[in-house]
Amino acid sequence: MTTVSSSLHAWQHNLLSELTGLGEPIRSFGQKGAYMRGTPPIQRRPITDALRASIVEDLPEIKDIRDAELRAKVIEGWAFSLAGSSYQRISDLPGEGNPDVLVLKRGNQTDHLRGVAHFAMKMVEEFETSHPEVRVDRDIVLAGALCHDIGKPYEFDPVNRKRWAEDPSRAGDPCLRHSVYGAHVCLSVGLPEEIAHIALGHSLEGQHIGLSTECYIVRHADHSWWHIAGALGLLKPETLVNVGSMMRPRDLETVKASKVA
Repeated sequence: MTTVSSSLHAWQHNLLSELTGLGEPIRSFGQKGAYMRGTPPIQRRPITDALRASIVEDLPEIKDIRDAELRAKVIEGWAFSLAGSSYQRISDLPGEGNPDVLVLKRGNQTDHLRGVAHFAMKMVEEFETSHPEVRVDRDIVLAGALCHDIGKPYEFDPVNRKRWAEDPSRAGDPCLRHSVYGAHVCLSVGLPEEIAHIALGHSLEGQHIGLSTECYIVRHADHSWWHIAGALGLLKPETLVNVGSMMRPRDLETVKASKVA
């Protein structure tokens, strides 16, 4: 029996050595090193209390989430996402819908996140007032609105964008859109699947899945925010993509001149 066990162990060891190159360095694509083939995994910096505090400073609406555990997970999700990027805090992210698309003339990503949260909650309040029989999970709407773009630190990261652009044949460009990566972030930190669903479903990927009620609300709040910002002249004209042919953006310079006159 011992001989059989030893032989089996030796066979397994040889097989693993053959498959993994046991005893040899695991190398990244095209270079020597300590990683497997392909791009090394994301190196996350430590998540500190200072990072968590900056998230609440940038998104004070987090305090309005009534469920304490959900509130903590929203903070942890953003901390996890930021820690794997070049950005130090949410307000460092540019105010863009996608990289170089729907770009704010002034402001940053917090203006959008907070605006979508306000839009979404106003929608809920309107229907709860006019039709009290409706049932909406307000915490899921608010948390989902604040987390719908939680994957943007990954997709927007200049380091990632440079790598993807240099050779799109390797891992695509982008490798993952912020909506897909955002769902990964949500599930990784233990946020409920309802929030991961909103992170995925708020954008283009939502066209291919059935959307929850709360996701539908956030999705429309998100799209409406960008479209109205565009109509008001708050976005750079050359970045107005997928807003339809009906929009005639207001010229803010003309508005400013008329006020002075």
